[in-house]
Amino acid sequence: MSAPAEQPRIDELPEQHLAVVRDRVAFADIPALYDRAYPAIFGALGAAGIAPSAPPMGVVHGSSDGTLDLSVAVPVAEPFAGDGEVAPETIAAGRVATLLVRGDYAQIGAAYQRLFAWADSQALRVTGLAWEQYLTEPKPGGDPADNETLVAIQLAG
Repeated sequence: MSAPAEQPRIDELPEQHLAVVRDRVAFADIPALYDRAYPAIFGALGAAGIAPSAPPMGVVHGSSDGTLDLSVAVPVAEPFAGDGEVAPETIAAGRVATLLVRGDYAQIGAAYQRLFAWADSQALRVTGLAWEQYLTEPKPGGDPADNETLVAIQLAG
């Protein structure tokens, strides 16, 4: 059984540089994008001698129209020049609303809905940029209840 998500909070985050593979995909194709992107990103970073600076992410640009504009991302300390389909991307410094989710990844969609509803109830304006950061690495045969994912939405102003 999965633990409930924590309470939403507002954080101030510094600028974040990313190495990404970005694509517009249908929801059913998200796992295939992740399966393709992470080996490409880690391979490009390894070839450049660059280590990740934080856990991997999935960054959503805008709202869904049945597909997602999704960047599969790995944070890096300095801007990444790019390599093939792996491109640089930057999340601007600013305020974000966050929610820590403990448990199966199936909870992430509901966590986004809860976070957007909370932001609306607090009269907070959002920019259209949202992400999830995978704080724990899934292990083959591991218990999904052990997963920790930080869900975030960027706030305007």
